[in-house]
Amino acid sequence: MKISYFNIDKMYQQNSELFIDSFKSVMSSGRVLMGPDVDVFERKIADYCQRKFAIAVGSCTDALFFSLKAMGIQPGDEVLVTGFSFIASASPILRIGAIPVFVDINPDTFMMSLQDLRSKITEKTKVIVAVHLFGQVLPFDDLIEISAANHIPIIEDAAQSLGSYYKDLPAGNLGKTSCISFDPTKVISAFGNGGVVLTDDDHLHAQIAKMRYHGKNIQQGGFDILGYNSRLTTHQAAMLKIQLDLLDTWVAKRNTIASIYNKELSQIEQVSTPSLSPNSTHTYHKYVLKVEDRDGLRNCLKMQGVQTMIHYPSAIFDWDVFKSHHRVVDKIDIIPIVTQEVLSLPIYPELSSEEALYICDSIRRYYE
Repeated sequence: MKISYFNIDKMYQQNSELFIDSFKSVMSSGRVLMGPDVDVFERKIADYCQRKFAIAVGSCTDALFFSLKAMGIQPGDEVLVTGFSFIASASPILRIGAIPVFVDINPDTFMMSLQDLRSKITEKTKVIVAVHLFGQVLPFDDLIEISAANHIPIIEDAAQSLGSYYKDLPAGNLGKTSCISFDPTKVISAFGNGGVVLTDDDHLHAQIAKMRYHGKNIQQGGFDILGYNSRLTTHQAAMLKIQLDLLDTWVAKRNTIASIYNKELSQIEQVSTPSLSPNSTHTYHKYVLKVEDRDGLRNCLKMQGVQTMIHYPSAIFDWDVFKSHHRVVDKIDIIPIVTQEVLSLPIYPELSSEEALYICDSIRRYYE
């Protein structure tokens, strides 16, 4: 078998008529930027995440940067963030000139350790970037308690978790702002880049809406602030709107594949299947194992036609760009171990049960 890691081509093939029709509709209207489909998509995703406002932007990286800037984060301020995620969880902190203070992780869920988070709060801490990872969510209740007790606002990095829930609250519902990605690897994805900021705050909504389009005040027509050029195109919004209607179905299919992996792989001594955070559901945006002899297993699977990925091969703070800036790295014990063990398997709605079982059998035979 040949099993690819990514699926956007398969997703397109199954839904091509819907996408083509939406593209034709947008192109024939001539409203390729800031067209009505952007407004419709913003309303739909705000409703899905139980938020008052949604501002569609060019990427989740920009969404995080705009959130930091709109909340008044200044050069020299400290921002708490996990050390184990994609670089974009922390690079906006450097963009604004603030100081990332890196938090260690829970070895089971890979998400930030709230015990370590508490220990790293200082009088300089101005915001917590709460990063959900791989499709599940951090405990909202504990984060809200930490935020309230220390008067530190939360920016929710929900890039990977759209469609998951903490109790009855959806990802994207936590904090002053929530940031979601529509990168092509996500459960719903742009055919390019895209992101959104969610908030219930009128002021933050107004500021970020200006930032995404050169600082323009759409209602009054003037340019009020120094802004940027970070708009989601109309045709991307139209295609994301289609996918949002399919999201819950796709998440259920991902969970079906994950249940096969969990059942078949949990009996292998050298393999640890993903742990579910308490009170969280999981979209399995990524299905991440901890394994012995990770590189050997990965090479073996490649020989069997199975493409895998490593999320993530390095701590964020170990990348050269962070070494050349002021950052705080203290008492990080778990992340260096986990980066040597993690391996991500293919998981997407179009993956068949037969393909999932083939992957499991290939892993089992490697360790026999």
